[in-house]
Amino acid sequence: MLSPEMQDFLRYAPIGFLVGAYGTLVGAGGGSVLVPILLMMMPDESPAKITAISLAVVFFNAYSGTVAYMRMGRIDYRAGTIFTVAGIPGAILGTMLVRTMPRQLFDPIFGTLLVLIGGWLFSNPLGSAKLDDDNNQPISGPRMLIGSLGSAYIGVVSSLLGIGGGIIHVPFLIRALHMPPHFATATSHFVLTFIALTATITHVCMGEFQGELSTTMYLAVGVMMGAPIGAAVSTKLKGSLIVKMLALALCFVGIRLLIRMF
Repeated sequence: MLSPEMQDFLRYAPIGFLVGAYGTLVGAGGGSVLVPILLMMMPDESPAKITAISLAVVFFNAYSGTVAYMRMGRIDYRAGTIFTVAGIPGAILGTMLVRTMPRQLFDPIFGTLLVLIGGWLFSNPLGSAKLDDDNNQPISGPRMLIGSLGSAYIGVVSSLLGIGGGIIHVPFLIRALHMPPHFATATSHFVLTFIALTATITHVCMGEFQGELSTTMYLAVGVMMGAPIGAAVSTKLKGSLIVKMLALALCFVGIRLLIRMF
């Protein structure tokens, strides 16, 4: 007879593994997949606690994926550092807003937006196909300013929803800043590591992890095992395919938000 702790580990660790592999593959951190799963598995928990668990797991996933991407040399450290600094205040604000903002209004609006963006990226991934993954141009000037402003807003929205931000940040880097898909996923993971860590620390200070620390750790073990696999698989896929997979994830999150309203 397995102990309750072992049963929980066998329940959550495989979920974490799948979330880690897929999240790293598309550069989204996995929160977009984990949040709806947690909502189904923990129907009585508050949105603040669900997002707290998700963001903590996203941190471990992003950290593990970032280490793998560092070895591949696909991270734009200069842009990633600037975008991180711009996004951290937003991450703190979003974490605080989730405790007070009426989700009944926000969820359907944002869910519809994600579905529209996801559908557009899936049907028209040509923007990524035109970019050469072996010729990543440094981001500077106006593009750096646009990237910083976008990262600030993305930090708010991603922490508010508990999805980490990569699911929005990656298409933003590809479309608005013309960063090649594989560099976009890797750089997004780098930024996501610090954004998710900031949001997690904020949640800890607010006491959102009471009674859920073990669940978070079991999921974290799984994602740290799955993240390197996702990073390795990403090098074998075309940039346009990564964008399409990300588009599906966007639609998935949007539909989840809309379903919650009914």
